[in-house]
Amino acid sequence: MNNNRIHLTPRDFEVVFQDNLSEFVKKKIKHFNFLAQMVSVQDRDKILLKIIKTLLDPQVAKAGRHRQLQWEKGWAENLKALKSHKIESIIPLYFGKYNVVRWRQEFLRPRSSNFEYNMLAVIQYWLFDKYLRSAECIYEFGCGTGHNLLRVREINPKAQIWGLDWTHSSQEIIKMISADKNDSRLFADNFDFSNPDKNFSLNKKSVVYTVAALEQLGDNFQPFIDFLLEKKPEICLHIEPIAELLNEENLVDYLSILYFKKRNYLSGFLLKLRELKEAGKIKIHMAKRTFIGSLYIEGYSVVVWSPVFKT
Repeated sequence: MNNNRIHLTPRDFEVVFQDNLSEFVKKKIKHFNFLAQMVSVQDRDKILLKIIKTLLDPQVAKAGRHRQLQWEKGWAENLKALKSHKIESIIPLYFGKYNVVRWRQEFLRPRSSNFEYNMLAVIQYWLFDKYLRSAECIYEFGCGTGHNLLRVREINPKAQIWGLDWTHSSQEIIKMISADKNDSRLFADNFDFSNPDKNFSLNKKSVVYTVAALEQLGDNFQPFIDFLLEKKPEICLHIEPIAELLNEENLVDYLSILYFKKRNYLSGFLLKLRELKEAGKIKIHMAKRTFIGSLYIEGYSVVVWSPVFKT
């Protein structure tokens, strides 16, 4: 037996999530068959060196509104592939790009190319199973290719589901998915986080979520928070990079935080939510890291909150 091999089990995820998982989620984890190799000391040094060199590279692009055209082109490529009847082509190409994942503040070498994508799927199944099963209307803001929406539908077969994104290619993709799946309760619309359409209404008993979408906003998240405070969904759920939840005294975490800053990823979001909580405007149900990430970042922390309904 090779002691450097690792096989993640449902119990491993329960430990990092600090929560009991349903039999539904446990079955998904077993199906994914998470096999990986623990990295050697030499390999770990090479990984850390690659991250540091990237942090020192002045050519690394920063996130923000100026990159909207790049996202439009990227999702247009997925749309073109989808027109060739390849439903798996809606999965963004950045998953599994480096064959390195973060797990509990260390690095693993996955045995499969979809390891990171499936780890994110486990986070989603856990949260969607917990918060979305009884929702009547579900909105994903910054949905991109809509690949997360299929997981939502698996959890909740009856809800009205909306995928919203600032690129027009996204809406075309979701329309094709709706037709392919014969899903008359799957909808798409255009939405810009930095300039929310106040005329876009959320239905009652609605849940809002984002997955690695707010990360593109840097510190320009206030317009979207104001939008949510006005529309008052029952639950707001975010799987995003949250620097406040990482440990600056840990090298692997600290490099993740530096990468957040390098790319101008989401900054100050949880601090703002905590201010709103102290002001009595929202309730925070969960704010925790998942200890899951990719080469450069642990970008899948979880924040769940609700606007306070005043009578």
